[in-house]
Formats: sequence, C-alpha cells, structure tokens
Amino acid sequence: MEICPLLQEPEEYLPDTIDLRNNPKERDYWLPCLERMVRKFVDKASILNPHKPQAKEEAEHCFRIFQEMIKRLNNNPEIMNPLSIRTLLEFNEKTLRSNNFTDAWLVQKQKETKTAFREFSSRLKYIDNIDTFGVRWLELVKGLLAGNMFDWGAKAVTDLLETTGSFGLGDAMNTIQKRPWFIDDLDEWIETLQKKSYKKVVIFVDNAGVDFVLGVIPLAREFIKRDTDVILSANTFPALNDITIKELNCCLQEASLHCPVIKNAVDSKKLQGIENGQGGPCLDLSKLNSGLCDKMKNVDLVMLEGMGRAVHTNLKAKFNIDSVKLAVLKNEWLAQSLGAQQFSIIFEFKPAPTF
Repeated sequence: MEICPLLQEPEEYLPDTIDLRNNPKERDYWLPCLERMVRKFVDKASILNPHKPQAKEEAEHCFRIFQEMIKRLNNNPEIMNPLSIRTLLEFNEKTLRSNNFTDAWLVQKQKETKTAFREFSSRLKYIDNIDTFGVRWLELVKGLLAGNMFDWGAKAVTDLLETTGSFGLGDAMNTIQKRPWFIDDLDEWIETLQKKSYKKVVIFVDNAGVDFVLGVIPLAREFIKRDTDVILSANTFPALNDITIKELNCCLQEASLHCPVIKNAVDSKKLQGIENGQGGPCLDLSKLNSGLCDKMKNVDLVMLEGMGRAVHTNLKAKFNIDSVKLAVLKNEWLAQSLGAQQFSIIFEFKPAPTF
C-alpha cells in the first residue's frame, strides 16, 4: 500500500473530515446514527442473503459486536485512533466479512445493475443527441450526481427507495438540488474542458447499479471520445452497495456489448478498472493499491465521487493536478454542519496549483 502520488502535501494529508475523538458534539450524533444504520441491516439480512438460512442470526451477532464497540467508545473515545466515520464503517465491514457475510449486499447490487443496463443504451443515445458542448457535460454530471443518490448507506435515501416502488434516475434528478448548487464550480470546469483535453483521468467510483452504469460509464465514455485515457478505481473488498473491482470489470464487459466506444477502449486499455485496496465506503488516499499509484503518475485529472470519498473523507485534500469532488449530501446533520440542506450538491473543481 502506498500514498497517492497526486496529493499536493502528502506529509500533511489526513483522510478524515471530522475527528470524532476530539469533537463531542459530532460524536454524540454519529455514534448512535451509525449504530442505527448497522441495526437496520439485521432486518434486511435475510432478504439480501437468501442463500444463507442463518442470515438474520449472524447479522444480529455482527450488530452486537458493533453495539459493544459503540458502548466502549461512549465511555472512552480514545480506544479507537483515529476515531472517525471512516474507521467505524471499516470496523463494521470487517466484522461482517469475518462472520460469513462475504458480500452482504451482492444480491441487491446484482438486481440494480441488471435493471440499470436496461436503460443503458437509451441513456447513451439521449446524451449523444445533445449537440451543445456545455449542455451535454451538464447532463453527464447531473446523471452522475443523480446516480449517486442510490446509496443504501444513507437513511434519507433508503427511506425513498423502500417507500417508492420505481425510483429511477429521472426521479433522482428531480430530488437533488437544482442549480445553483451549494458548491457549484461546474461552469468553470466546463470552460476548462473546452480549452483543453485531459490526457488521463482517474475516477474513484462509489455505488453499484444506477450510479455506476448510468452515471459513471457515460461520463467515462465522453472522456474516451475526447481521446482521454480513463482509470476507474473501485474497492478491493465489499462495503455496503459500493461496487467492487470485480463487479466493475464485469460491468465494463457488459457495457462493451452495448457500445463499440466502450469495447474499443476496454480492448486497448484506454479504459481500465483498477482496485484501490480499500474495504470501506470511505477513501484513505494514504493506503492505496501500489499498482494504482503506479498507473496514476501521469494522470492530470482526479475525480472523487460520493459522500464517503469526497465529504466524510478528502473534503480538505489538496492535489497537485486538476481535481473534481462531487457528492449529494444525503445526511441532514452533515449538510447542516456544512451550512447546506439535505440533498444539496457539492461540485468542487480545483485547477492544478501554479508555482
């Protein structure tokens, strides 16, 4: 594992936006919040894992382990260092994996991916019919942000998904914040895209299903059409409904059957999926897969997608190349702590520093 070579100040890098050890107010919110999230999985375990007769009992066992950790942390937050949303979520995922939940959300991910691919060709056709450069890139970014709504780790979203029988990409586009966004550097980024073509981009992706198939792949395809090499980096190990590297590469093969641009890019390695070495829904750029770090040395744009990778972690990270951080704020407490509202959007573009 290596530190990301794209960081502007690697020696100063800290992944976590919020330090729960030294912030009692945040700790008092997030510890019970995450405990409720883990508890909710118990009720869904049997449905998500129909091949496991003892799924609910095993999920209850995992919950008790997490609950005991929360109790200990309430008494003494010093026992976990660092103590953050990232480390607590990683603790939960490790507990699940070590108690027979190899990939707890696999069935749900497969279902959502299959459904998303039914719309894939029509989504590409719709984008290709947009002639205006800026309007097309706006549609691609909106699609990526709307796709990022499909996150089973956010209560506000799970409430929507569970109470609405047919919540799709169009519904998500109508749910997220209208422009101007809470942080809205999109126009500046589009102006940059009009002036130059990036040579190589790395995108740290988030969820399986609609997010990846209808959000990430169309965006990657547009880069490829501009002769940009694209690395899509996904988790090595399962976490919630985040896409894994194995699933990512399967999706690229499926997309290749629908789109010659994707097929040619995959065959020529202009489009590659590379694991990031992570096993949680956040992103620690100081512990990346060494093969990914090697491939990133000539990247000139980095994109971080999703609340876990761009807000809970890396919100303050600075890069020595152009960077884009984009996310939908799907937690009301987090949104308000930043001065925003639930479902507000962050689209932050930072050009490479000039020295």
